[in-house]
Formats: sequence, structure tokens, C-alpha cells
Amino acid sequence: MVKRSTWILLAILALAVGAYFLIKNPASKSKTITPTPTGGSYLITQAFGVLQSLHISDNKGNNFQMQRDMSKAWVITAPTSGAADQGLAGAAETQIGALSILSTLNPSPDLTSVGLAVPLYTVELSSVSGKSAKIEIGNLTPTSSGYYVRFNGGKIYVIEKSGIDAVLNLLTSPPFPATATPEITSTPPPEVATPTP
Repeated sequence: MVKRSTWILLAILALAVGAYFLIKNPASKSKTITPTPTGGSYLITQAFGVLQSLHISDNKGNNFQMQRDMSKAWVITAPTSGAADQGLAGAAETQIGALSILSTLNPSPDLTSVGLAVPLYTVELSSVSGKSAKIEIGNLTPTSSGYYVRFNGGKIYVIEKSGIDAVLNLLTSPPFPATATPEITSTPPPEVATPTP
């Protein structure tokens, strides 16, 4: 007759063998889902298309505007008209597409408390395909890491400060071509006749 302790040992051995095969069998393993980094979110997405015009104004009446002409080159139309430095204008266009969203405010705060009842700045965009966008810029956040921004009269976001500052810099430093430094030529002084005694 088999002792009771032997049956217990056989049962434990059977459980151990079963557990071993469960662990080794790949079909029995649960799959772990690893989150995929999505990168940052941007206010202006690729769906907006190629920028056709950019207009920036502040609440003091200052304006900057640039747009593409018939040859698709950038020209400045405000505060004064003139050709644009294509490299600097292209960098400004890139900066518009790089406005990084730090957070979305939900529910939206009172507009007065974040400086959007009367925005400090307004940026209006149009694309080659006819789309338009309006970015209203309010106060800096308490941490000064971003600005409160209302997009197309709807959601309020916090947008990274450095990106907004780079765009607003166009108001005070439009991308006009650098002016050539005039060449300085020296002319000898005229000869002075000495009187004869």
C-alpha cells in the first residue's frame, strides 16, 4: 500500500511539471503591450498644408505681414512693403509648424484670467489650399514655460514659450534682406597752394 505522504509528493510533482510546461509554452504567455512614443503635439499640423500668408498683430496696433507672390517667393507687405530674405522667411514658416503644445486646458479657464479676453497678440495664417487659422495669444503661464493660446476661437492650450517668442519676434525684426554696407573710398585732401613772398 502506498503511503499518504507519497501521494502528496506525487501531487506536488505533477503540479510542478504542469507549471513548468505552462511557463515554457509561448502560447500561454500573456503579451505585454509597450506604449509607442508619439512625440510632441503641434498646434499647426501637416494637414494645414503649405503656408501662403502670415499676419501678426498686437493689441497696440503693430502689424507684420508676409505672403507668397506669384513666383512663390516670400514678400513682406507690412509694416512696409519689400522683398523678404527667403532663408529667414522660410525659418519663420518652419517655426509656425513647430509650435509645441505643452497642455490642453479642459475645462477652459475664464478668458480674462489668462489674457485672452483681449489677446495680447493675434496670428492669422492662410494656406496655399485655402485653409485658414487664427491663433490668439494671451498671458504667460505662472511658470513662464508657455503662453495661453486660443486656437480658432475654440480650445485653449499652453504653447511652448520659445516657439511663440520666435514667431512674435517678426513684429520687431521683419525678415528683410540685409543691406549692403557701402564701400568707403578715401580721397586725398586737395593741395593747398603756398603763397610766395
